[in-house]
Amino acid sequence: MRIALLSFFLFCLAGVTVGQFNVSGKVISNHQQPVSFATLTITALDLSAVANDKGEFNLRNVPAGKHLLSVSSLGFAPKNTDIEVVQSRSGLVVILETQDLTLKEVAVTAKRNANTLSTSYLIDRTALDHMQILSVGDVTSLLPGGKTNRNLHLAGSAAQMLSVNGVSGEGGNALFGVAVELDGVRLSNNAIPPSSFQASTGSRNIGADIRNIASTNIESVEIVTGLPSVEYGDLSNGMVKINTRKGKSPLVFDVMTKPNTKQVALGKGFDLGDKAGVFSFNLEHTRSISNLASPYTTYVRNNLGLNYSNVFNRKSRRPISFEMGLNGNLGGYNSKSDPDLFGNTYVKEKDNALRGNMSVRWQLNKPWITSLEASGTFNLNNRSFEESSAMSTPASRAAIHTMQTGYFVGERYADNPNSNIILIDPGYWYEIRKVGNDMQNYTARLKANWSRQINNVSNRLLVGGEWSRSYNGGEGEYYQEMRYAPTWRPYPYSAMPAIVNYAFYAEDRMNLRFASSTLRFVAGLRSDITSVAGSAYGNTGSLSPRFSAEYSFFEKAKQRVTDLSVRVSWGKTVKLPSFNMLFPVPRYTDILSFAPGTTSDGKTFYAYYTQPNVQEYNPDLKWQQNTLREINLQGNIDGVKFVITASYDKTTNPYIFSTNYTPFTHKFTDQSALDNFPIPINNRIYTIDQQSGIVTAHDRTGALPSQALPYREITRGISNNRPENGSPVYRKRLAWIIDFKQIAAIRTGFRVDGNYYQYKGLEQTVVASMPVSNTLMADGSPYKYVGYYTGGSVSANGSLRRSVDLNVTSTTHIPALRLIFTARLECSLYDFGRNLSEYKNGQRGYVLDNQSDFTPSSTKSDIYGRDQFIAVYPEYYTAYDDMQTKVPFAEKLIWAKDNDRALYNELVKLVVKNNYNYYYNPSRVSVYYSANIGITKELGKAVSITFNAINFINNISQVRFSQYNGSASLFGSSYIPAFYYGLSFRLKI
Repeated sequence: MRIALLSFFLFCLAGVTVGQFNVSGKVISNHQQPVSFATLTITALDLSAVANDKGEFNLRNVPAGKHLLSVSSLGFAPKNTDIEVVQSRSGLVVILETQDLTLKEVAVTAKRNANTLSTSYLIDRTALDHMQILSVGDVTSLLPGGKTNRNLHLAGSAAQMLSVNGVSGEGGNALFGVAVELDGVRLSNNAIPPSSFQASTGSRNIGADIRNIASTNIESVEIVTGLPSVEYGDLSNGMVKINTRKGKSPLVFDVMTKPNTKQVALGKGFDLGDKAGVFSFNLEHTRSISNLASPYTTYVRNNLGLNYSNVFNRKSRRPISFEMGLNGNLGGYNSKSDPDLFGNTYVKEKDNALRGNMSVRWQLNKPWITSLEASGTFNLNNRSFEESSAMSTPASRAAIHTMQTGYFVGERYADNPNSNIILIDPGYWYEIRKVGNDMQNYTARLKANWSRQINNVSNRLLVGGEWSRSYNGGEGEYYQEMRYAPTWRPYPYSAMPAIVNYAFYAEDRMNLRFASSTLRFVAGLRSDITSVAGSAYGNTGSLSPRFSAEYSFFEKAKQRVTDLSVRVSWGKTVKLPSFNMLFPVPRYTDILSFAPGTTSDGKTFYAYYTQPNVQEYNPDLKWQQNTLREINLQGNIDGVKFVITASYDKTTNPYIFSTNYTPFTHKFTDQSALDNFPIPINNRIYTIDQQSGIVTAHDRTGALPSQALPYREITRGISNNRPENGSPVYRKRLAWIIDFKQIAAIRTGFRVDGNYYQYKGLEQTVVASMPVSNTLMADGSPYKYVGYYTGGSVSANGSLRRSVDLNVTSTTHIPALRLIFTARLECSLYDFGRNLSEYKNGQRGYVLDNQSDFTPSSTKSDIYGRDQFIAVYPEYYTAYDDMQTKVPFAEKLIWAKDNDRALYNELVKLVVKNNYNYYYNPSRVSVYYSANIGITKELGKAVSITFNAINFINNISQVRFSQYNGSASLFGSSYIPAFYYGLSFRLKI
């Protein structure tokens, strides 16, 4: 950072003395046609220009020296070319080749992004078409060691999320920490509601659902597995940047068919003239079915993408670039017409989205500022849900809706529709449950660039700020007919405050170019201030320093080893919490207090006691952050290109929930209170005092005086979720890509890529827990002991996983035939996992001699010995009658076995045991593999056809599992995709 600041001041002093020149020329195609509206950029200096409708461009204020000029346009292969500027020059001609299969080099794999010091991979449209992308999630299969997506469809109520650094089921919220942007619009997952609506994902913190992104409208995808620029925050496990199609283009018609999916799309880019700019659109309709036997299990995606761009003051020294985009989706899932369902039962889910982005870039080219850019985005996502279920009851049923503490009596809806407890009459009805979920995210950004170059030393300083707001305006869960609503309480999401984040960042980039080598480094700092108004969280700040340095040598040398570079990176990223974490759903305990049956007036009497919990906040909650250390080596040896990346991640303060139990006492009046009661049963009328819970019986004839019934006082507890920070999670990765030189005779090249991955997570947070709610003491009273477990009341409080994945890809490209053929073998060479039960200050798990035992074995102590039953003890326990005294559990249990059998019988209910003896055995899966082939053939310039066969050998071999010495077939397993094929057709006019 000191070097960056020093360089900044030196360049400020020298900036006015450096010569600056204009570079003008023309961009044409390899068919000698002008390429209108091509973009030209000198990234190191933050200088850019857009060609006019005749392909003419003018780069102004270019300092003297050597520069790397990047030129790109929709439908053409991007080009990087070196230019040397010693004076103003004109007539520079840049030739772009049409992006088709006549190119000498065509990439259908992920390429490392050489324009950044972060580890990131680029996948362009050619690769996306060749792999027949259905979802953005498919592209991760092109990462080193990546595997083909095993999900063949988009249907179902569960969200589909991206995995970059970490997989589902691991600690540290791996999917929640992945940032996804579509044309700069953050698909924020912070407004995810605290509702059972999301329960199907199995996690409280889930990633952004990517199903509603049109795959045919994607021009390229960048996957950042390393440290992104400080421009990007609110992430901890990588980033995916999606760029849609923009610019002038022919009319493109796409059709794709797979066994579970049918897709059709149409798109075109219009040249509106030099002063009017460019407008483009893309339409897509996709139907994806989960069950081929039923067309009513279909997810529908109807997507429209619009983009407009223009350059104002093009001929002046300070042009202004303007870009605006709109992307919308109408879709979801609807089983209402399914004839196989019970009449009038169905599930409907909306997945409607509207996203917009607008940016203005002013190329000022002044001594003290190079460019100024302002942008704004919005992302509105309606994920409403509706479910109709057939219900019935042979007797009156109580539906409790009170949100207050006290005793309440049920009433029929017809008598009092606003009653705290509604008695649903016997019979049949349809229960229609709805969830209104309206997630809203807005951002505004302003950033300034200052760039200078002295000879072969360039420097670029970036300073900016960002405002973002996440809010959920949904109604939450509700029911169409309150007459039939079950026990439920309203919790409108719109009542939760918005999360507002203010970010400020500065980043300095310097390039020092020598004769055959270059030193590059970037240092930046991001500061986030998060405000959650109207809650206990208030304002929370966080810092994210990031640094990367790369030295490359033997650049473009004519020798065996060329373009060798070494890069090191270190930095932190911070992930903001979600609504699901900050505002957990309030809980209520409803307990039957008195139910004597039918009273003298013919009504059913139900009295319940309700105890709401107090929604608990954690003002000491820290934001989750990830620290990344990375080293990268890449180069070229005799035409063999290689990239090797080693990284170490430590995720600290991951978001988890703990549970607190609060005791309370209530009154219960049972039927024995009516034994030998003086008032005849046909004359009894009951009332209950809302505050005291005392039941009084009245004689409706008035002949006998009213009489209070005897009762029992019962103590039990109510649980409450509390957001906490968990224990650190560790990840190690070693990824490699080796591209062998093409064999000219058969025009075939080979790539070998893979990765080694290790994960270890061990939760050390002490979490309170009790047995299931219907557990009773020996005397029939509610269970009164609370256990406090390290990592929760589960058998394992952590896991260890190691894996080695390897892919071998052959690519045959014959430009003369406009054909490309790929064959890919995906292998899992090593797959190891183990459940862990550990506690840093003591013992958590104990070996049992027999499954029926509860006390430790006298001869065995290593829980990781093979084929053993393990018992997990809480660290200590408390009782409802004395919540302050913490009793060490293991000691007390062993003592009670011989000295207090009644206590022992109660304490064993807190012991957690695994149901099989191989739970802690090491789990090794034998080698398995699958193979894919892909063919793309262009029929002239207008038509192309792609055919893919996934797992075309239909591998159904057996894999062995060391954990329990068993085996299973790969057929229908989750290890490799099922055999299927896909065909797509593209027409360009």
